[in-house]
Amino acid sequence: MKYGDISVNCPTSREPLNVGEDFKVVGRKTQLQLADIPTAVAEMRASFDAGLTLPLKKRMEQLKALRRMMVDNEEAIKQAVVADLGRPWGETMIYDFMLPIIEIEHTIAQLNDMTAKRPVGDFSLLSFPSSQWLQPEPYGVVLVIGTWNFPVMLSITPLLGAIAAGNTVVVKPCNVARHTSKLQAELISKYLDPRVVTTIGSDIDGDRHTTSALLNEKFDVVFFTGSPAVGKHLSKCILELGGKNPVVVAADADVEKAAKTVVWARLMNGGQQCVSPDYVLCCQEVAPQFTAACAKYCKQMYPDAGRTPGNMGRIVGDTQMKRLVQLLKTHGGEVVCGGEYDEAERYIAPTVVKVQRSSSLMQDEIFGPILPVCVVKDVPEALAYIRTRPKPLSMYVYSSSTRVQDECLANTSAGGVTINGCLFHAGHASLPFGGVGESGQGAYHGKHTIESFQHLKPCLSRTALPDFGLLSDPFFLYPPWTSLKIGVFRQLLKMV
Repeated sequence: MKYGDISVNCPTSREPLNVGEDFKVVGRKTQLQLADIPTAVAEMRASFDAGLTLPLKKRMEQLKALRRMMVDNEEAIKQAVVADLGRPWGETMIYDFMLPIIEIEHTIAQLNDMTAKRPVGDFSLLSFPSSQWLQPEPYGVVLVIGTWNFPVMLSITPLLGAIAAGNTVVVKPCNVARHTSKLQAELISKYLDPRVVTTIGSDIDGDRHTTSALLNEKFDVVFFTGSPAVGKHLSKCILELGGKNPVVVAADADVEKAAKTVVWARLMNGGQQCVSPDYVLCCQEVAPQFTAACAKYCKQMYPDAGRTPGNMGRIVGDTQMKRLVQLLKTHGGEVVCGGEYDEAERYIAPTVVKVQRSSSLMQDEIFGPILPVCVVKDVPEALAYIRTRPKPLSMYVYSSSTRVQDECLANTSAGGVTINGCLFHAGHASLPFGGVGESGQGAYHGKHTIESFQHLKPCLSRTALPDFGLLSDPFFLYPPWTSLKIGVFRQLLKMV
């Protein structure tokens, strides 16, 4: 199934055709310079937006290619790291060769489980009846900034995770280890699809200017290994920022229920909540019924249009009120119900407006009791439009078909989703709540709040055994690195 020339973005899709044919940098130039960075990053985002990395088949293909890259080039990796660091091969073999391979193999073996839906079975009276799950989705375009002390492991390990999750990746190897940096760039371009992974910086002197130029571009995740002096500027943040939360009403939806719950969620707190449905994309077959039902429920829930103090929230301040009044004056749409306001009282009646996508109501988050409704041909058209917008904090889907529901989930990105309802995912204590992309970073609620603010520290306590060191302090841990010790290590690491 396709939307235009782009395959449906779901793990079972085939690779989209023709992705990258019009690229000017990625896959075209072998040595990228600073001036190429904006174009390269834009082209990597185009690859992601086209759905290239979403099919599990594509991810598996790239992970297997990454493993071949390592296995085929053991001697080259050894020589490069030795040239950069003068490190004994035994140490390099463990850290920069065997451990990355084991990590790749483990990820290949577990990829289906790692990317599968994760049911959440905890009962919540607030959202009953309901079913809950966590659905993994890739962030988008990832920047991996490598370092020099373990130059292969500390680039390849985050790289394989980013690939497995379905992202496109820009790798910036560390030029302090210049031989390894050049080798990584050469091998990655040879073995991996450049539309999935590309390297930048190995042919540019130093690291500072390249890193600075890369950080001027928009990445969804930056994985940085290096000094605190640099890393403090990339500190992890937990940000819940809101956004324009879309509602998709499919032709097979329960229109009455959709209108009732959308109006309820839109008008709560006078529309001033970050998870409020901000606009509706309604399929044309049911649009007249939906807008009429919205008007009915506005009047039913607020018989006096919310004029009586205490019946509906007022706008928080004069500045916000003036902004909303301006939107009411300039939206250019057809008012279905409401539209009245009193600036002195900071009151706006529950308002539903049919608009075009060019309307002023469709530009920024409204944060008020105004619900714009756009008519679309079908669900694919709605999803295509949502993908052109910044990732929202929440998304709401109304459809009686699990196929359509899955289609919506697979082809959009949002901080959280409620199907056939509004707001409920944000109220379930066992589901994490937070944004993605421009709508936030990190998540909280229930156990996820604690996890957002704590480091899971790995600890290990060695046990003393009366074995004269045979098992508790084996000889092959220590240099000098003989062929016997390396051989024993190879066999043991394969068994991990």
